[in-house]
Amino acid sequence: MKPGSSLLRAVALVCTSLALTACGGVMTPEEAAAEEAAALATVEAELGSCGTWSSWTNTGTTSCAPSTMCDFYWVCERLLKEDDAESILGEGGSANRPPVCPSGQTAVRRYESGRSNQQSSYRVCFNDAGTYTHTEYQYQTVFSTCGC
Repeated sequence: MKPGSSLLRAVALVCTSLALTACGGVMTPEEAAAEEAAALATVEAELGSCGTWSSWTNTGTTSCAPSTMCDFYWVCERLLKEDDAESILGEGGSANRPPVCPSGQTAVRRYESGRSNQQSSYRVCFNDAGTYTHTEYQYQTVFSTCGC
């Protein structure tokens, strides 16, 4: 959804509602949705157009967090009571087999940390007269490597 589409949708809905009130008619939800879509398309068309999205480039921002793309290990963790948020870690098992945990504890899989890069892409938008109006951005996080 384009930035400002929420505002455009609201304006289209208000205009449609005012027109209906003036005419004294009541629309079904389907008719109201069709009117809103038509009004929104007209308003968006008047905004002009945006170019194609640029290629993805790294922003320089990285993050380090447990990742399912990396190895995992097992730990024994005490079963929690409703009012007890504290956990106790036990002896870990192998990657292929969970450990046998003492009574009152359960085996929990934990993932090793991995590094991810943030990437961005943009496109430039113009009105019908060809005048620059704004730039739109989108972001994604891409897994890079295990370990941080």
